[in-house]
Amino acid sequence: MGGGRSPLRQWRAPSPYTNQYVLLTVEDEQDCYEEAMADERNEKWQSAMDEEMQALIENNTCSLVPRVEEKQPIGCKWIYKIKRNVYGSIARYKARIVAKGYAKKYGIDYEETFSLVVKNTTIRVLITLAVSKRWSLYQLDVKNAFLNAELEEEVYIEQPQGYMHKQYPNYVCKLKKALSRLKQAPRAWNHKLIEYLVKCDFIVSDSDSSLYIKHNGNHIVLLCIYVDDLILTGSCGKDIKDRLKKEFKISDLGELRYFLGIEIIITNEVM
Repeated sequence: MGGGRSPLRQWRAPSPYTNQYVLLTVEDEQDCYEEAMADERNEKWQSAMDEEMQALIENNTCSLVPRVEEKQPIGCKWIYKIKRNVYGSIARYKARIVAKGYAKKYGIDYEETFSLVVKNTTIRVLITLAVSKRWSLYQLDVKNAFLNAELEEEVYIEQPQGYMHKQYPNYVCKLKKALSRLKQAPRAWNHKLIEYLVKCDFIVSDSDSSLYIKHNGNHIVLLCIYVDDLILTGSCGKDIKDRLKKEFKISDLGELRYFLGIEIIITNEVM
């Protein structure tokens, strides 16, 4: 066999109709821009990249400026992912532009990094509580979460592959918002999210800094944070979910089914 990788791989997934397993053929994701453009699915990858660039523009993520001699721009690259449904069928093609954050130096380009990651134990307790109280458990995915966060530092990146400005090819992008894989991006996003939660009268739990709690009379809402994934439950969780969707661009994934290795089966039957 040659040294190149196969464009297809196979895995076994449970059938939704029986207790048997079905064999699915899974298309590989691409590793770089050149591979995506050479792929027979290049139109799908191109559409995904266009969608990502449009998100950058709508969020006012960066501005095109002349190179600054004292500030060395860092590189950026495209990351390609195939989002799948529960049983393996393709939901969407996704492309994301990420910073080559490993080129940044601590103490010069950034001061701290931090990301909220809820504890597995907290999730288990939350599920148990929701079941006992008959609360709905919602799962939300914040789209382009890091693009919501303003940067405090002055950061420049090279123009993305495939989107070089024809008139200003030597210009660079000055970031106003954070990008994925930028060292300070998770901290900037967390600050933005927490600021909004505090505004909505949430308080942080003493037992887990990724769990936020809101009391409103006889009602209570609990919200867990795992970077850009949110788990929400409580006696009036839907109201908070609607408020979050107005503040951030969010994919509503419906009721929680699978999270951190825990599978949740919703049933009316008594086990």
